[in-house]
Amino acid sequence: MKEKTKDSVKKFFKIILGLLLIIAGVCTYVTWYKWWPQLWTLIRGVLGLIIILIGLMFVFMGFSD
Repeated sequence: MKEKTKDSVKKFFKIILGLLLIIAGVCTYVTWYKWWPQLWTLIRGVLGLIIILIGLMFVFMGFSD
């Protein structure tokens, strides 16, 4: 019974989080002209970080062989 309650609580929070993300996405889409410069800066920063991390991963993978 306790495990069933935990599963339902997790499911509830996932649904709430999903709805909040959908609402945030719609708000961003509707007001894209206001958010575009900040959003583009965020995308470039995240992509740069991901590329650096992938490069580090390949370097460490090369040393492990």
